[in-house]
Amino acid sequence: MTWRQQQADQTYAFARQHMSRFRTAVDIGCDVFEIAGHLAREFQHTHCFDFRNKSAQMYKHVEDSTKVTFHHTALGDKPSTKYTKSGVGRIKSNKPIGNSTMPVQVKTLDSYQLQEVDFIKLDVEGYETLVLQGGLETIQRDSPAILCEINRGDFSARQLLEGIGYRCVDTYLKEGIPHDYMFIR
Repeated sequence: MTWRQQQADQTYAFARQHMSRFRTAVDIGCDVFEIAGHLAREFQHTHCFDFRNKSAQMYKHVEDSTKVTFHHTALGDKPSTKYTKSGVGRIKSNKPIGNSTMPVQVKTLDSYQLQEVDFIKLDVEGYETLVLQGGLETIQRDSPAILCEINRGDFSARQLLEGIGYRCVDTYLKEGIPHDYMFIR
């Protein structure tokens, strides 16, 4: 087992203890589907979002691909086009500048009109607050458990969630450093 898979397994085990319903899961920033593999085993359906198309890697981690829908797009607070550079897993700018000239289409989570969302995992390299803003309707309606990466010192995602009745119930330490936060409403 690789270190990366071991980290994904541990992260999922951490989040799993706070889950109580298993209808629809949302993996935002799914990368190579390590967490999605766990979600697909337990949830009726999992929606995965990433602006990098690594869908060929899904089959390494997902046993039943009929239980997963991959959306090749970024999520944010409103529909737009952002820019990054090739090979980078983070949106870099609002306009093409320097090496960041690769366009990234951004949609909102709410625009997908997903139903019965019971769990959301967010790992979008500092874009978490914008993704949450674009999914407030879904989040307020379904009150999913939310695992949110916060590792850049920006706690605005936590403030947003606490402002709509969520509370942080646990913190996942990655190599001894707070990395992911579990929110329940």
